[in-house]
Amino acid sequence: MTDDFGSVENLVLAAIVEEGSPKKAFQAGITRDDFRMYEEEWDWIIEQLERSRAINWRRFQQAFPDFTKIVPKERLQDLVEELKRESAFTSLTSVIETVAADLTPENTIEKAEQLRDVVGDVLRLHSPMSDVLLTSDWKSHLTEIKNIRLLREQGVAPGIPTGFKSLDHHWGGQIPGRVILVLGRPGDAKSMTLAKFFISSFLDNRRVGIFSPEMNEHEHRCRVATMLSSIPEVQQEVGLKKAFRNRALMDGTGFNEKTYKRFWQYLESRSGEMILHTRKWRRTKMTPTFIESRIDDLGLEAIYIDPIYKLKSARKRSVKREEIEDLTDALQEIGESFNIPVVISNQAHRQGGNFRGNAPSKDQSFNSDAPVQEADHVIGVKHFDDEHMIRLWCSKNRFGSPFTANVKFFPNIGIMEDVTPIGESYYNGKEDLDEAIKAQIEKELAEEVEA
Repeated sequence: MTDDFGSVENLVLAAIVEEGSPKKAFQAGITRDDFRMYEEEWDWIIEQLERSRAINWRRFQQAFPDFTKIVPKERLQDLVEELKRESAFTSLTSVIETVAADLTPENTIEKAEQLRDVVGDVLRLHSPMSDVLLTSDWKSHLTEIKNIRLLREQGVAPGIPTGFKSLDHHWGGQIPGRVILVLGRPGDAKSMTLAKFFISSFLDNRRVGIFSPEMNEHEHRCRVATMLSSIPEVQQEVGLKKAFRNRALMDGTGFNEKTYKRFWQYLESRSGEMILHTRKWRRTKMTPTFIESRIDDLGLEAIYIDPIYKLKSARKRSVKREEIEDLTDALQEIGESFNIPVVISNQAHRQGGNFRGNAPSKDQSFNSDAPVQEADHVIGVKHFDDEHMIRLWCSKNRFGSPFTANVKFFPNIGIMEDVTPIGESYYNGKEDLDEAIKAQIEKELAEEVEA
């Protein structure tokens, strides 16, 4: 905890400048009202974003030469929470002092209303439940819309990037509090798809955790290294000409060890952090309670569970369907209570809505429909090995229509590149499944009607 309110503001602004974007502050709900000493500095940051200008220390200190540059050790997410608490504390103590100083029998009602308004604001900010006045409290909504628009205009997803431009376009990235379900048959790269979400969050300088009961540490390290080393930004920073081959890393040969060491040193220097949770003993299964404890202890900003059916429910169930229902409810509650994205994977079965040659749909969740019912987005994955391609099919999109995306895929060199053209018709709600899938759906529906 910092010593005074002004220093908290200073640290928050310093973290934003160091980050080069107010995106995380936007996600935490920070507005101009949260700054009492540095309103002009906040306005400058917003102005630079509106004008598509760089936000960095050189330009910031040219504008504000008296600003004390203290690069905080804390993460921006922790600082904005402290700023909100300090703002609430200052507001409440100030109004209490004012009310107590000149309270008289004549102004009792007026002072009580003043105190009630401030207490209401504090509760809306910090209470786990809130009452929102949709008709009268609309200014904060307009501010939020403006912030989202500013990020969109800069080509930035409002949420944490997924690594797939189509998903970021349609979903806005991985939005805090939402659940994403990845469905796929064995060997169709659903774990690689989930890993793409994971490393994209890390590259967005997030502290993220993956809970994977299936693969061991060595296998995960090799996969993460291959996928990250295929990204041009990382190659440029490390001086790589090509990605580390996954099979070479698995065998421990066929690559330059000094370069590989430099690669991990670069990852260590970033402000993001990847945390792996896997089983040491096969008989011990992870539980939602364990996941919740790790989020709380480590301050995780997004979690990835691969797959959900390998977890253990808190209650003993004789039927797997009931256990998955319990697990889904628990993970959804975790996402909402910690306000973080939750991405889970599950097997897809062959029966029911399986359109040949296409990715699984929301009707194909193995063992239980509960993950589909509670997820905000359901993405099916289908791997076409001969074509070096993955088909993504978003068959459930809570805030839009279904859509598909094609991804260039070379697993041994970590390439997963979305090659789907982005259509502007999305904002008018006119997006549809591509013609091949539409034709197949219509054909199978016609066959069902005839039968």
